[in-house]
Amino acid sequence: MLKILRNKKTAKKVWIGLAIIIIPAFALWGFGGSSRSREETAPVGKIFGRNISNIEFKDSLAAVKTVAIMRFGDKLNEVQKYLNLEAQAWERLILLAEANKRRITASDQEVIEDIENSPYFRLRGAFSNKLYNETLRYLLRIQPRIFEELTRQNIIIFKLYEQATDKVLLRDEEVRKEYAKANQEMSIYYVGSIISDFAAKIKPSDKEISDFFAKNKEMFKEPPAKDKPTRIPELTEIKDKVRQAFIRKAAQDLAGEKIKECQNKLATKDLFAVGRKLKLKTAATGLFRYGTFIENLGAAAIFWETAYNLKENQPSQIISTPAGFYIIKIKSLTPFNEARFAKEKADFSKKMLLEKKQEYFNKFLEGLKKKA
Repeated sequence: MLKILRNKKTAKKVWIGLAIIIIPAFALWGFGGSSRSREETAPVGKIFGRNISNIEFKDSLAAVKTVAIMRFGDKLNEVQKYLNLEAQAWERLILLAEANKRRITASDQEVIEDIENSPYFRLRGAFSNKLYNETLRYLLRIQPRIFEELTRQNIIIFKLYEQATDKVLLRDEEVRKEYAKANQEMSIYYVGSIISDFAAKIKPSDKEISDFFAKNKEMFKEPPAKDKPTRIPELTEIKDKVRQAFIRKAAQDLAGEKIKECQNKLATKDLFAVGRKLKLKTAATGLFRYGTFIENLGAAAIFWETAYNLKENQPSQIISTPAGFYIIKIKSLTPFNEARFAKEKADFSKKMLLEKKQEYFNKFLEGLKKKA
């Protein structure tokens, strides 16, 4: 039955929404048990100043478990090690508390319609009461009344999601650029002022190391350890570490100076000619897409973003990366497929908007967690 559940295509927005909003976790604790011992009613934490009892927390764990089963089916055991059970349960409680504060509710009719329209409980295009009861009894191990209240909470959380992300919109230029990132390839010319190239030539004296340490002691402060306060070690203890920091800083400064010198000379000379005269690295890349890895340069994102906004033969501003500093020009850019974009724009925009809303909602949730 787990496999059957996983293979049913989810058409109802609430279950899709909950899969997006809450990363499911997995431990079934008996949602809504009838007996309430002193231990179960004891507070285990607070949300917005209100005590959360042990049983409330267990109920939240059970609810998250149920969403996980309905989302992952027979894949549950494969993914459960990647999820944080307690964190997801607390997030659910926080979201429900915020929804309550906003007076968001779900009617009995909405609960009925959601369950009847769920693909998990439909056979041959119609709701099956038998399948519904068997799924709850043998797979989810939950009473119908409890499942219905869980469904009500899910609807409420999804309404909160819609309310919080209602003003998240997309501009046409955003869609076009993201589509280009996914589909257009480019290659670039570049001049690189590489920090490691300069570092290899720097041989600091003992005095330079000592002076650097005296001016930058805070860089070497050790974090507090058990039974040990924060301290700054003596130079003799960390001399090699200080030496490497000095070389890195000196090399970074030299690399920065060289790339600026290169930039200043570009008004009258070719990019490669200036780079070679200054003994900087000059090269061209093959075609690459946004989000890929460029040999000798690293992650393509910053280079793709920069090049995308350049005109033909226009040198870029200085690009700073952990490896060094670069100036680039576009070598080639594959044509933008207008016909394909027009055909795929609606679906692409829908997916992009969903991702943008999710990103916004994640920040919204983080803000709630800080307040809670």
